[in-house]
Formats: sequence, C-alpha cells, structure tokens
Amino acid sequence: MPTTADAASGASPRTGRTAVRAHAAVRVERGTRGAPRLAELRSDVPIVLRLTGGSPVRTGAHAGADPLPTMTVHLVNGAAGPLAGDDLRLDISVGRGVRLVLRSVAATVALPGHGPGPSRLTVTAEVADGAELDFGPEPTVVADGADHRITTDVRLAATARLRLREEILLGRFGEPTGSILSTLRVDVAGGAGAPGADPAGELSGWVPLLRQELLLGPRVPGLHGPAQLGGARAVGSLLVAGPEWAEAGAGPEAAVADGVARLPLAGPGYLVSALADDAVTLRRRLTAMADLAG
Repeated sequence: MPTTADAASGASPRTGRTAVRAHAAVRVERGTRGAPRLAELRSDVPIVLRLTGGSPVRTGAHAGADPLPTMTVHLVNGAAGPLAGDDLRLDISVGRGVRLVLRSVAATVALPGHGPGPSRLTVTAEVADGAELDFGPEPTVVADGADHRITTDVRLAATARLRLREEILLGRFGEPTGSILSTLRVDVAGGAGAPGADPAGELSGWVPLLRQELLLGPRVPGLHGPAQLGGARAVGSLLVAGPEWAEAGAGPEAAVADGVARLPLAGPGYLVSALADDAVTLRRRLTAMADLAG
C-alpha cells in the first residue's frame, strides 16, 4: 500500500513518480505612456512563458493604425507531458486598453502514466473593458492510453474582445487515441443592452456566452461513426467575441462548408467548429470560416 507521504505528494506506488503541480501566470496592463506593460510573467515548469514581441505606441499621423498596443507571449513546454496525475494551471489577465497574443511553440502531447487520476490543464482568463485576448496554442495531441482534462474559464468585460482557438489531435501518427474531456465556459459582464441585463441598465453579474463540453476517446460510443467524427482525427473550434456583435442580429449568419460550420451565439460572438484528417487542414478550415465572418 502507498505510504501517507506518497499519497500526500501524489507519488505513484508503482513507479515512485511524483505528479507535477504547476501554476503559471501572465498579466498585461497598459503603462503610463500607453505602451503595454508586463505586470506579471510567472513560469512554473513545465509551463514556461516567454515574452516574444510587442507593438510600439503609434503617434502623430500613424496614431490609430494599431489601436491596441499589443504584447506577444509564447508558451514553451519545459518537460514532456502532461502525464497521468499532473495538474497544471495557467492564469491570464489582460488589462484595459491592451491586447495580448498568446501562442505556443509546439504541440502539447498528453501521455499515459501511472499517476493518481487523469492529467489536467486549467486555464482561467480575465479580459478588461477595451482589451483583447488572442489565445491560439498549438494542438493538444492525445496519445494512446492518455486520460486528459482541459478546463478553460474566460470572463469578458462588456467591451472586451476574445479570439480563442482549441485544436485536438487524436493520437500520434499511426496510433489510436487516448481520452480527453475539454470543458469551455465563457461569461460576459451583464449591463445595459446585454443579454440577461437588468431593464434599468444595472450590471447583472456575469452572463453565460458559451458552455461547451467535448468528450473524445476509445470508450465513447460511435466516435468514428457518421454522427460524430467519421474518419476525422483532428477536431477544433474557434470562438470570436466582441462588442461589435452585441446588438441582436449583428453577428454573422450561420454557415456550413466542407468539414466546418459557423454558429452565431445568443451573446456577442460566434463559434466555428471543424473536423479534418490532419492538423494543417483543421487550422485552415477554422481560419477561413472565421475570416469570412469579418
């Protein structure tokens, strides 16, 4: 039997491996001269964050050409995995009047292991008024035997913008897939004119924009049947939200093309969902359908 110390540390009794606990954070604000300021950049292996770019503040005749000062940060995997039992967390905060572009340098490969329970990644994001978050990591690859959980929680202020892309690849080349459960929750601040707002125009807390759960894996009945994935091994979504779609009927119309569909949301935004045989085609379908919406 595992010892008390093993149970407290998350060590596996079969391998002696201690499950990884990591909590990383990135917080961007607008500085006194209008340039984006990196208020916090905290890495915690295996989540390593690197500042990779930023836009200058434009003045004079060029002012307004780039309305939001932008900062770019990349996620770097500092170790293999996640493996079973690993619990990873990333907190994101975007302050008023700035734009954060968050990318990753490579795909994340969820691997099997003998840790306690599934591997987990939790992402939380807060986006202030007049700010924008563009979060588009490389795909999550679910290796054979893996059991992975992704939870993403986003809160948008009334005039915040969001572009959130998620891509999942079922198995590495030539292997069957493991299991993955992806949960996405996005809320928008309630207010005058917002869905669910108080008639007097007072803030009514947070209004749900999207609730989505996606369960994929070898134990899902009919996963590769015509009602679900068919022969596809890549699945993804692209959520776009912003105040320009807050008015009723302002969003793009529903649309369907080969392997991709666009769904207007009841709140300020729309969701693009796609299937494909490979990651390259999946990215192309998501991006093309979103670009058509303007």
